[in-house]
Amino acid sequence: MKNQSHPPFHHDELMNIIIEIFSEILLTLEKSKNNEVQYYDSADVKRLLNISDSTLFRIRKSQKIPYVRIGRKIFYPKSFFTATLRK
Repeated sequence: MKNQSHPPFHHDELMNIIIEIFSEILLTLEKSKNNEVQYYDSADVKRLLNISDSTLFRIRKSQKIPYVRIGRKIFYPKSFFTATLRK
């Protein structure tokens, strides 16, 4: 395979490319803010419900509360609590 050499960009061209890339990144981030799922960690849930570690563990093991484990940390979707509190 032949190495293809690209002509160097001029300063203005390079700046336009960089601005275009950053604009796309900003648009993507703004769209994802609206659809972003937020989570509580275990400390937040214990404080919110005024429960102990062992009670939260029992609730989680009984599958009465949805959770996601990322590494050693456990997160709970905020949407579950807002929906439950509305009932």
